[in-house]
Amino acid sequence: MAISGTIIKVQSARRENIKSELENFSGVSWQRDTPEGDMILLIEAENLQALHKICLRLEKIDGVLGVYPSYVTTADEQ
Repeated sequence: MAISGTIIKVQSARRENIKSELENFSGVSWQRDTPEGDMILLIEAENLQALHKICLRLEKIDGVLGVYPSYVTTADEQ
């Protein structure tokens, strides 16, 4: 399993719409907003490839300006 703490930069006017869109992503949970207006997500995926695909999908959400995994672990992968 791959687990990532990920920061996404968002357009502030689209924040609530983005939170709604995140509900369509299996394994993605919103944790909180930063004082700068970024969003912190926890992403859990089967492996690194699946994690990468989720990040690519997140980039396509209207109002997302960037996706930045800040911590990734794959402790149980071979």
